[in-house]
Amino acid sequence: MPIPQSRERRISARPASTADETKRRQLIEIAEEVFLEKGYHAATVDEIARRAAMSKKTIYVMFDSKAALFDALLSARLAPLAAPLPDDGRPLADILIDFLTGVARSVLSPRHIALTRLMIAESPRSPDIEVALTRQAVCNGDGALEAWLARQATRGVLACDDAHEAASMLFGMSIGELMLNQLVKSRSPLHERDVARRIRASVRMFLGTFARAPDRLRARRGSRRRAV
Repeated sequence: MPIPQSRERRISARPASTADETKRRQLIEIAEEVFLEKGYHAATVDEIARRAAMSKKTIYVMFDSKAALFDALLSARLAPLAAPLPDDGRPLADILIDFLTGVARSVLSPRHIALTRLMIAESPRSPDIEVALTRQAVCNGDGALEAWLARQATRGVLACDDAHEAASMLFGMSIGELMLNQLVKSRSPLHERDVARRIRASVRMFLGTFARAPDRLRARRGSRRRAV
């Protein structure tokens, strides 16, 4: 997948109260452009500093190494996925569908696919990338999803003894295969309606296996309402 040519951008001045956070955010965005264009191994802090119109010393005040900067980039891109799933009384199907839709929107985006390809390609020669890949596997939704499934099992709403395994199964059949296809086959971006259909079907099958009887019925009804 072609990666857009990066453009040099200067970090603009901001009020003192927001200057540091603004610089950090813009530096991460510029670093992402350099990593995607050159690869992690070939990218240098010198190049990132040049494009950001910052000194290396300033960068090292914020991040003590290139690895730390890459880790911050990955954390920033995956931050939306770390938010806990709610226990707000809605049907289980609605909560799961909303969460997985948000995860899919992030991890199936062309930018995220490009970043994941970079990590897979360069992991054999970079321990930093191996650590980043481990973080991605944890943050792709498994952590928040696993915790939520464990709470539902404790409440007696779900009949799953291994929340980690259940979370991996649900993520795999709803999003994991779609992501793998994008990574391996370089397909054009998926249509939202196809992703939504896959998520609804996966949640329906998942709750059909693990939900107690009342919630299983609500899951079927919720899926039919969304499909209309």
